[in-house]
Amino acid sequence: MNKALAFIFLTVLGCKSENITTMGEQLGDEFNLKFSQKTQINNLKLSFDNVADSRCPTNVQCVRAGEVVVDLNVNTDQKVQLCLGDCQIVQPTRKKGFVVQDSLEVTVDSQKYLFILKQVNPYPVASAEAKEKYEVKMQINKL
Repeated sequence: MNKALAFIFLTVLGCKSENITTMGEQLGDEFNLKFSQKTQINNLKLSFDNVADSRCPTNVQCVRAGEVVVDLNVNTDQKVQLCLGDCQIVQPTRKKGFVVQDSLEVTVDSQKYLFILKQVNPYPVASAEAKEKYEVKMQINKL
């Protein structure tokens, strides 16, 4: 009896909760995703993992507009980068080339999806924003 209770206790203790938020959106709906938040839309598990924001801050005169690059994790094994702004000069750490798109065709389990980055908030001000304050607005369409 004690061994059975110990087994059940260790099994429950070993289970890891992913803390995934299901927002009720369907493919084709716009949705918001906060930094470090995980969500599931249909069979796609998404998380917003990183942001690099070099957009020209409000009330500052800049030579170029800058860009914001968002890193998403899809189903825990696929990384996706999307960009808004002056993205043609952004070179990610991956050696696949430049990130130039706010939309990207992504294949997951032999199904093609179109990921569309609509907006990244907050827009920068003269001081840097903490990553935890960022939120993306995006849309995923099934192709």
